[in-house]
Amino acid sequence: MEKIKSQAGKVSELIFAADTGATYKKAITLTWAILRETGVLLWLVICLVFVGGEWFWQNSISLGQSARNWYEGLQTSSEAESKSATEIGQSALSAVGTGAGTLLYQAKKQLGIDAEPPAPKPQKPKAETHQAKSPAPEPPPAPSSTAVPDSPSTTESVAPTSSSPSLEAEASEDA
Repeated sequence: MEKIKSQAGKVSELIFAADTGATYKKAITLTWAILRETGVLLWLVICLVFVGGEWFWQNSISLGQSARNWYEGLQTSSEAESKSATEIGQSALSAVGTGAGTLLYQAKKQLGIDAEPPAPKPQKPKAETHQAKSPAPEPPPAPSSTAVPDSPSTTESVAPTSSSPSLEAEASEDA
């Protein structure tokens, strides 16, 4: 029992010593500073990934557009289906670009890169794009001079849709 008491005394002297508290306080403060600075570093790496992705995206789009222009220059006739696929692609690109523009603006600000806020892109009215693509509609045929007056079958009242026998009987009597 004497050994246990002497060991407990040694442990309590170490724990309650003045420099033990200061040492643990210093270790906790240093650990918190390391964790905080690591978090900032991770955030800046994430922002760098976004900016790098945006750079890759813009260069890929530019390369794709120049390749498409080259390919369309080789074709002599253009099909309506390829145009509609192009429109769909541009619409999707515009939708993704709007959300990504704001995200990239914030990431560039975090990295200290000069950036302008994304400007909203004006969209073309759908009516203009459909009129340019579709052929002119044919006018309706002119009414003939031998028009037949309305027959009784066209002015006849419509029977109720109920399945009640009394209503069906009334409808048949009116006819």
